[in-house]
Amino acid sequence: MTRPAGHLTPQRLTATENNLYFETILDGKNAWGPIEVNRSNGEQAAGDGNPLTLNGNTYPVGFGTHAGSDMHFSLQGTNGATCTRFTSLIGVDDEVGNRGSVVFQVYLDGMLAYDSGTMTGASPSRQVDLDLTDKRDLRLVVTDAGDGINYDHADWAMPKVHCVFSGRAIDYRFRFVPETVQAPNGETVTATLVVEDAGVDSMGAPSGPVAFQLAIRMSSLPLSIQLVEPERMYSAVNFPAQFPVKVRLNAAPGTGGLLRIEFVPNLEDFSPFFGLSHRFNLYWNVVPPQRTQLSFPLKKSVLTSR
Repeated sequence: MTRPAGHLTPQRLTATENNLYFETILDGKNAWGPIEVNRSNGEQAAGDGNPLTLNGNTYPVGFGTHAGSDMHFSLQGTNGATCTRFTSLIGVDDEVGNRGSVVFQVYLDGMLAYDSGTMTGASPSRQVDLDLTDKRDLRLVVTDAGDGINYDHADWAMPKVHCVFSGRAIDYRFRFVPETVQAPNGETVTATLVVEDAGVDSMGAPSGPVAFQLAIRMSSLPLSIQLVEPERMYSAVNFPAQFPVKVRLNAAPGTGGLLRIEFVPNLEDFSPFFGLSHRFNLYWNVVPPQRTQLSFPLKKSVLTSR
């Protein structure tokens, strides 16, 4: 759930309303048990919390934390997105009653942008709504209000990062290296997908981070080729990027020769026309299966004496 400090990478924030709980917490800490996703803090075991509840209202998504906690996210959008707003409901979870006293803080690019002041279990929940224009880094912090951490169960309910399409032209190149795989029918192979930022070579700015899924559009033998991980989301920050792609090769019996498989990159929350205009191929050279050479032990002759 967390990564070492200093290893921030852009999230898969796209031009839509992004539920922050989907995103990886890049640097995180919690003073009592782990940070809980879509549950209250509970006790020290993972997953031991309750539904997030503030002033009698339950919320399906968010983070259950405990003072002092710190969650770190990147705001660099993917697929041409620019992030504009952060919103969340905050408060002390009902599981501690009227007890607990915390302070919620939001830092943008290292600068304090929001401070809730002291909130207790008796305080009404509050709505945070912050402008993220031109910001690249988000930290969500809960402190103990200076009186210790007992009962300080703090919820970030319905946390969202709102992003819009920047209007900047983006472009990428997709290809397999090598472009041809060689395997018998029925095998699963791993091909190396290379993604390059084509915007670097143009007169415009680089395209930046990308998040996409792969789909097989057609092949020489329909329905005979399958992605082993069809729901996998690929994301790249630095280019050229390389990804292993597992493909199950399952053609009709007796199939041989060179078959073409056409792939489509579907950028997350982006126009489907991009994928159709950036199709690329993998070729499968169907070879006969390797025969297993059987070996038999030599039979020793037995001499008998008369």
